[in-house]
Amino acid sequence: KGDFSMIMGYPGSTDRYVNSDGVKLAVDVQEPAQVKVRGAKLDAMKRHMDADPVVKIKYSAKYNEIANYWKYFIGQQKELKDQHVAEKKQAQETQLMAWVDSDPVIKARYGELATDLSSGYAERAKTEKASVYMEEGAFGSEAVLMGFNLYGLQMQLDQDPKDTAGISAYVARIKRSTADHWKDYDVATDRDLTASVFQMIHADVDPAQQPDIMQMVAKKYKGNFDKWAAAMFKTSILTDSTRLTDFLAHPSAKVIDKDMGMQTMLSCLDLYNDVLGPARDEAQAKIDRGYRLLVSAMQMMDPNKMWYPNANSTMRLTYGQIKGYAPRDAVYYEYFTTQKGILQKEDDANPEFVVPKRERAMLVDRDFGRYANADGNLPICFLSDNDITGGNSGSPVINANGELIGLAFDGNWESMSGDISFDPALNRTICVDIRYVLWVIDK
Repeated sequence: KGDFSMIMGYPGSTDRYVNSDGVKLAVDVQEPAQVKVRGAKLDAMKRHMDADPVVKIKYSAKYNEIANYWKYFIGQQKELKDQHVAEKKQAQETQLMAWVDSDPVIKARYGELATDLSSGYAERAKTEKASVYMEEGAFGSEAVLMGFNLYGLQMQLDQDPKDTAGISAYVARIKRSTADHWKDYDVATDRDLTASVFQMIHADVDPAQQPDIMQMVAKKYKGNFDKWAAAMFKTSILTDSTRLTDFLAHPSAKVIDKDMGMQTMLSCLDLYNDVLGPARDEAQAKIDRGYRLLVSAMQMMDPNKMWYPNANSTMRLTYGQIKGYAPRDAVYYEYFTTQKGILQKEDDANPEFVVPKRERAMLVDRDFGRYANADGNLPICFLSDNDITGGNSGSPVINANGELIGLAFDGNWESMSGDISFDPALNRTICVDIRYVLWVIDK
């Protein structure tokens, strides 16, 4: 306990200061929308995965990828609220602005930073929900995403249909980009997911910020998104490999222009390019300028502080100690777990907590061999006070003697806000003990 530990890995891109306005936007608008839309996508996938083992194999990786950050957003919302992060940020910013306002020269340089950030985030808030629903929902439809692969070909056919060399180049590119798509695709799953997310856009988003395709669904299909999706998936070249292959053999502007899938993709793309994208870019320009001023002012106000450099996409080494933590009054989490926890959490009704029969028998028989600790138990996981973010998973954890003692793979529930506000008392990295890894491989 308390051993020095070290984690090496590639960090994600979230280690940037977020001010109080940004925290409020995340908690009030952005993350609730992300959780809701991702939850609907997961529900649609799971219905089909539970009903068909073939679909389960095809969609397991897709499901887990969506679920990973769905759970992350749930945890981050909770911890940002519980730890009063917006209020803490506001207090820091009030102190900073008091320092800025105390000197005319400094005020001339940094006086607008608070205005840039507050007005930029206020503008972002106007379209944030619609942007999230489009990015996570509309562009979460595999059929809509497939349409992007054909966008260049469509433009070529519209602008110069006699350029056979250009058309052939686009066709070859489409074949390469879609070669692996169909083996992990299920049309019924994507159809129901698409109907679900577009129904949510229709119900939850300001009509002025919805794609034009919604008007057609309301008029022709009486707002029934299941019927609309059924018609689109039955005929579109984006939802069937044979139809797409036949089309690419004889590409036609007439066919692609009438395709319901392509019409849907273009409607979504137009909304994003003409409305949501420009609004976000304009707001983000203010936010980016405000952050540049904010970080510069913070460094000037506290010149002796050791500031982290931006090392994104580079190897990074961090250090810390193995230790538990106390998240609430009268509650303490020990720094390690053993096989006892696996057996205690076993739940055959929950796929995440099913214990394979062979493993269960060996755990019950305490067949741990040389991997047992001094107490005769099998170490499973341990905690350290290292920081962790997206991209660190799988990083080696090395002790003071240079020995591999584990692999980092997650953060505790309380650390979900760590990308925005790191609390040394609560944030922990969860590491799998190397003895458990070796036991699984060996036994």
